[in-house]
Amino acid sequence: MRQKFARGQSSLEYLLVCGALIAALLVPINPDTDGRNVMEICRDALKTWYTAFAHAKSQPPLPF
Repeated sequence: MRQKFARGQSSLEYLLVCGALIAALLVPINPDTDGRNVMEICRDALKTWYTAFAHAKSQPPLPF
């Protein structure tokens, strides 16, 4: 009898944990960040880093 009810428990736990993580990433942090969430802050940081990397990579090599 116990096996019958425990069959989908891990799927439900996985769904709840994933839902909580997604909600935590999409909820705005505080008013100091202009209402942005964690995903937007990380996206902007990665965009800034990649822009600087692409600029440095596009420079010609130094002559020896």
